[in-house]
Amino acid sequence: MKSGARLILFIGFVIVLALAIYFTFFYATKCSNYECFNSRLQKCSKASFQYEGQDATWYYKILGKGNGKCKVYTELRQIKKGQVDIEKIQGQSMNCFLPLGVTDFPEKDISRCHGLLKESLQDTIIQKLHSYILNNIGQINEELNKPAI
Repeated sequence: MKSGARLILFIGFVIVLALAIYFTFFYATKCSNYECFNSRLQKCSKASFQYEGQDATWYYKILGKGNGKCKVYTELRQIKKGQVDIEKIQGQSMNCFLPLGVTDFPEKDISRCHGLLKESLQDTIIQKLHSYILNNIGQINEELNKPAI
């Protein structure tokens, strides 16, 4: 075989190898609706999806299987409704580890997630609970001091 043919064969091999690596490790189907995302999530097949909810815009990317779980990158892109104090968590993300076969939005159970977004959501819940308790301490005290029936 001549050296020119070897070079062409080698370049072809490198291109095929690069494409195989790309589709195996980096390529993710871009879903345009929930049904597509849901079917991919059920199989834990790589995909991405942006969900435009009433209150917020979420971005999801299914990263694949590991340790019997499906790893899903979850990002809060925009808050459409809500208080100004929670707008600071826009753009934050977390990784969620869902049981295989689960087809629910990852943020529904943040106990399965890890990352800055989870911590910020928990902080916001705690702050709101703290404010509620302070604003209603008298009523809460009355309820606690009622005799048991």
